[in-house]
This record gives sequence, C-alpha cells and structure tokens, in this order.
Amino acid sequence: MKSWNIGEQAKGRFDRWLRDYPRATPIGVFIFALLLVGISAWSVELAGERTRQADAAVQASEIAAAIERQAAANNAYFQATSALFVGPQPVSPDFFHQFVEQLRLNYDLTGVVALGWSETVPRDQIPNLIQRMAAQGHADFRPHPDPPGATGPIDVITMLEPRTPRNMGLIGFNMRSEARRTEAMERARKTNSIAATDPLTLVIDEGVTQVPSFVIYVPVTSLGGPPAFKGFVYGAIRIPDFIRSALKARSPSSGRIEIFDSGPQGLQRIFSAGETEELLGTPIEQRLAVFDQQWLLRYSPPGQHVFYPLTLVVLVGGASFSLLLLAYILLVQRRNEDLHLLIAAQGERETERAAFVRELNHRVKNTLANVTSIISLTRRNATDIDSFAGDLLERVRALAASHSLLDGAQWGPTDLHALVEAQIGQAGGLAERIHVDGPNVLISPNDALTVGLALHELLTNATRYGALSAEGGQVTISWRIEGAADTVVVTWEERGGPAVTPPERRGFGLNLIERALAHELGQPITIEFPPSGLRCRFAVSLRKPRPFRLRR
Repeated sequence: MKSWNIGEQAKGRFDRWLRDYPRATPIGVFIFALLLVGISAWSVELAGERTRQADAAVQASEIAAAIERQAAANNAYFQATSALFVGPQPVSPDFFHQFVEQLRLNYDLTGVVALGWSETVPRDQIPNLIQRMAAQGHADFRPHPDPPGATGPIDVITMLEPRTPRNMGLIGFNMRSEARRTEAMERARKTNSIAATDPLTLVIDEGVTQVPSFVIYVPVTSLGGPPAFKGFVYGAIRIPDFIRSALKARSPSSGRIEIFDSGPQGLQRIFSAGETEELLGTPIEQRLAVFDQQWLLRYSPPGQHVFYPLTLVVLVGGASFSLLLLAYILLVQRRNEDLHLLIAAQGERETERAAFVRELNHRVKNTLANVTSIISLTRRNATDIDSFAGDLLERVRALAASHSLLDGAQWGPTDLHALVEAQIGQAGGLAERIHVDGPNVLISPNDALTVGLALHELLTNATRYGALSAEGGQVTISWRIEGAADTVVVTWEERGGPAVTPPERRGFGLNLIERALAHELGQPITIEFPPSGLRCRFAVSLRKPRPFRLRR
C-alpha cells in the first residue's frame, strides 16, 4: 500500500509539472532520456574500446613471442654450427658446406643471408693463412681491409654459405674493420655467448639496397687441448626477412606493426608493416629480447571509423524509445488538457444550469405575479363568474402570446412591430381596421410583456366600448424614436367610434395601463379622452442586440 501511495504521489507530481510547465516538462524528460541513452552508448563504446585494446595487447604479445621463438630457433642452429669447430681437427670447406646444406638454410633460417666461419688469426700467422687458403683454391686470397694502425689479431672470413658470387666475394673480409662488428665480437668473447651487432647495412647490400640488418657472432673455443680461442660462427640476417619469417600466418591483416632497436643513440626503427593512411587506434608497446638485443614492438590496431554495432543498437533503440516516451508524454499532456477542459466545461455547464434555474425561477415568479395580479384585478372588476372567466382567459392568452414571441426571440430584445402584430392578431376580423406604423425597434423582454398586456387591454376596451365597437371605427398604433435614439414613443389613437367621455370609475384596463405599465416602464403614461376617441401615449426604452446572458 505504501508503494502504491508513492506511485500515486509521483504520478500526481508529474501531472502537476505537465500542467504548470506544459512545454518545459516534455522537453526536459526527452533531454534526460537522450542523456541516459548517450551515457549508455558511451559505456558500451568504452567497453568495446577496452575489449579492442585487450585484443590488441594479445596480438602484440603473440607477435613478440613469434619473433623471440624465431630468434631462439636461429640461436640453436648457430650453436649447432659452432660445435663443428670446437674439436682439434680442422673443418674443411666441403664438410662445412654439407653441414649447412643439412640445415636447409633457405627454409629453416629464412632471413639469414649468410652463415660462415670467421677465424681469429694473429698477425704473424697471416702468411700461413694465405698459403692455406691458396691450397683450398683461393689463389688471390688476401685479408681485407686492414684499418691503419691496427696491431691485434684479425678475424677473417674463411668459409661462407651459401656459395653465391656475392658471398664468395666476402672471403678474406676482416670483421674487425668496422666498429659495430668489432664491438659485438668483443662482447661475445667476453661473455662467451651469442652477441648481435646494432642495426647496420651488410657488405653484400652496400650500394644495392639499404635494408636494416644485423650480424650474429657465436664465439668458439677449442676443447681438445689447452683452451684456445679459435674464432666466430657468424650469421648475417636481414631484419625484414627475419621478422616476416617469424610472423608468417600470425601477421595481422590490419593495423600497423613497427619495431625499434633500443641502442645507445635511442630508438631506431628497423621494421614497419601495415596501414599508414587509415585511422589507427591507440598503439600497444611491448619490449622483447632478440639474441642479446632489446627491441621495442609497437602494434597499432585498426581504428574504429564508426560506432561499434552494439553502440549503434543502443543509440537507435534509445533514440526511438526517447521519441516514443516524448510522444507518450505529449499524449498524456493532451489527455490532461482535455480532462481539464472537460472539467471546466462541466463547471461552466453547472454554472449555466444553476443560472438557468435561477432565471426560470425569476421568470416563473414574474409570470405568476402577473397572473396573480391579473386574477386579482379581473375578480375586482367582474360582475359574475362568466365575465370573470372570459376576461381572465383573454388576458392569459394575451400574456401567452407575448411569452411565445419572447420564446421565439430567446428572451432577448424583442421587435416592437412583431409584438404589436401578435396582439392585434387576436382581434380576428377587426384587425383590418387597425393601422400599424413605425420603424423596426427592439425593446427588453420585461417591457415586451408589460406592453403586450397594455395593448391587449386597449384592444379589448376598443372592441367593447371604443372605435372598434362601431362600424367604420379605426385604431392607429404608431411609434417613433425620440431623444438620443434610446427611447421610442408609442401612440394608441382611436377615431370613428362612439363619443368618448372620461370614465367615472377606473377599471382593470386603466389600472393596468396607468399603474403597472408606468411602473414597469419607468416612464410617464398619458391617457386622454377626447370625444373623437381615446388616445394613449407611453415611452419605452430601446435595447440594442447583444448576446444572451443569464443573470447571476
């Protein structure tokens, strides 16, 4: 019950808002609904973005893991190759060639351009090295280049696979002729582990292409006798081929991959792939170890050009719901307005009904008062019951004729000419001897009742005693507007009847005309009795047409 009351209170408060703020309330509710839709869509979009970033992080981790696995596989091949040279027996170029053939360099070591042996030779042993290499078929073998001022041993390439013309041109190349190679070899020898150079351009690529590459060095120390450092198994690797080989099917179909080498000079981009023109999302960065180098992987997932599908569903559905809610509120508002109008109309009808009842009571009282007066005056002047009944009936009919005329005018201002015609119509054939003359004017309903009764009494008197009682007698009823066009003067004039003398006693008709008519009209009444015929004059106030209004 309590929750029901709370709901009713909320509904009542909302209805009051609709009534007090008919425009602001629907707009406010619509904006609030759109705000909720926007917040919901933003939450969905944020969740979708977080999911996309998580997927991008997983993708970046898979890319980094694939590169590290490729580096570990290459490391295993290089370590296996270095095992050839740890024994006391020398390794011939043909044996080295057969071994590398078994490694399937082009398949398992994709990206490795060359795999070879760099022998460490003291300077006093260089002639012996030249003689040995000549015996192996390298008649023009000479270590090169030799940096000026160098005094230490040299590291010379003596075997190299595959045996392509460009690779064979590197036989005799002194690895210590370049600083980055020298630094990597020293680091490998000190740590006795594999080491890689910073990004550089391979000698076989110089003058042809600028492909980021690096060289791997595996130090080799003899184990068959006293420990002696013999040289390095090395591999030359083109970075783009190495990374593409590592990714293979794991390469994302969209987005952008960038890999940077973290060297002393800062980040150096060594690989990039993917879209550059399209919109990209927030990049994911991850560090990875490749041999003994630190790389930085930056993966930028594809950007979202439009909203997520679920966001679109929320937006479209929410906007549709907001519009339906607005339409519902407008319908409720229209219903409330109609209810208020209906209640107001019912109130007005109740007020009008009460006013009609009061008006009816007033008119009934007036009519009953008129009838009572007519009965009283008729009884006073009647000589017998038959004359009383006859006179009373005629006077009631005259009153009824006036009422009928007023009903036709809806109890508004009444046409004086129509009122006169209604009264003389009761004279039957004598009406032809009554002349009516006057403009069309309007008088009030109450004045019309009084004037109608007065005309009836004058007509009755003329029929019985006046001009209409004799052959050739005539009556003229005329009126004219006088004063400031707000009063009409009515004249009743008889002629051609019996000679007229002033009456010794006032009957009902004279009393009605002189007293009631004067009282109701508020104007003086003049009745004259010249021998030629009775003459009566009275004034009536004019009424202008206006809408009917009930008295309150």
